[in-house]
Amino acid sequence: MSDDEYQSLQQLIDRVRTLASQQLLALDSPAPTVLASTLADFHAATRVHHCLEDVGETARSLASLLYHCSGRAPDAQERPQVSLLIGNLLRELAPVGHALPETLPPLVTPIAPSSATEHKRVVLYVDSGSLLVMLRETLAQAGFEPVGIDSLEALAALDDGGRPVAIIADLGLCQLHPQCSDVFATLRGRFSPPPHLFCIGATEDIPARLEAVRLGATRFLPQPIDTARLVAILQGVTRQTPIQPFRVLLVEDDPFLGEVYASGLREDGIEVCVVGDPLQAPARIAGFEPDVIISDIYMPGCNGFELLAMLRQDDVLLDTPIMVLSSEPLVGRRVEALGLGADDFLVKPVDMELLVSAVIARARRARMLKRSRSEYRRLQQRMRELAPYLPERFQANAVAEVELEDMLLSETINMDDYIVREMHHDDDGEPEGRR
Repeated sequence: MSDDEYQSLQQLIDRVRTLASQQLLALDSPAPTVLASTLADFHAATRVHHCLEDVGETARSLASLLYHCSGRAPDAQERPQVSLLIGNLLRELAPVGHALPETLPPLVTPIAPSSATEHKRVVLYVDSGSLLVMLRETLAQAGFEPVGIDSLEALAALDDGGRPVAIIADLGLCQLHPQCSDVFATLRGRFSPPPHLFCIGATEDIPARLEAVRLGATRFLPQPIDTARLVAILQGVTRQTPIQPFRVLLVEDDPFLGEVYASGLREDGIEVCVVGDPLQAPARIAGFEPDVIISDIYMPGCNGFELLAMLRQDDVLLDTPIMVLSSEPLVGRRVEALGLGADDFLVKPVDMELLVSAVIARARRARMLKRSRSEYRRLQQRMRELAPYLPERFQANAVAEVELEDMLLSETINMDDYIVREMHHDDDGEPEGRR
């Protein structure tokens, strides 16, 4: 890069920093047109100066968001996004020695985490008399202590003596009082653990579900309410029964790295089985029954891709996530791993917080899927048991429906085979094409 090009780029960076900083202090005001155009110019410049490509993409995302605001001030949903993108932009463009503190404002309203609680008080913020009676009876029979609240003021005034484990709120009632969002946020900050929020909606359309998310709802429940599911979810998030820790099988031939990653996972309560020989992995998997499998790529006797291909041929493991953890930097290798059935590909050295979060997310989804399949099979078995007691004119239809569901379930479980494809790469390791 010549001196003139460097000076021009530096001036553009300074201008981006100045305009972005000004907008960060005036998020309630429309962004000046010059900011979006400067961001677009900067993005175009980074396509030439590849060392700035990442920050250039941040600038492009911010410019696109401001463009969609069309000269108006960002609304309540857009402001956090604009703030986050400007923060990321300023952090990446900060002069050496003047890095900004790393802050991560949430893009979604926080949801109360599952936690064991001794009390079982559930606040009912609904205005339908029949719904209130039904919820009271259902929750009382399940061992909870339902308490009706008839005003937002009473809800906001809850103290430790009335601390709820959950709040069941009528979404229509919440929409009549815009300050509901602030009240729920205050209650989440006041109590530890914070109460769960369950929103009941008259419809299940996207606006209603999105509104529930923005209020911080743990679940959205359309009417008519499935009371059995409501009770099951309440029992789950309050941990009425002990939860089995997640189990991870780690295939890593380097004993030091294996212990490092295993220790980090165990600190978060995850059970870990480390296998140094990939050829022993299938047998250890059968005995350990992991929720997630993590494998390195380059190992003696059997590389990670061969192990991945072998495990994906086992129908028992179709619902088990497999993550690849490797120092391999080439995108083409990641494409191959995903094509063979890997659910994730993390590059070493991997941040331990990211590894733990990825493992927990995959394990949680896997357990939910396996539980759904198990419940479905129990329902099928129950239908078969009841079929002989149905009137003759219904028996044939019942059997046919079970057989049809068997076929559909089989198609869902038996996914397309993972096929090893020959990948051709250019000099940078990028795949040239796919078949």
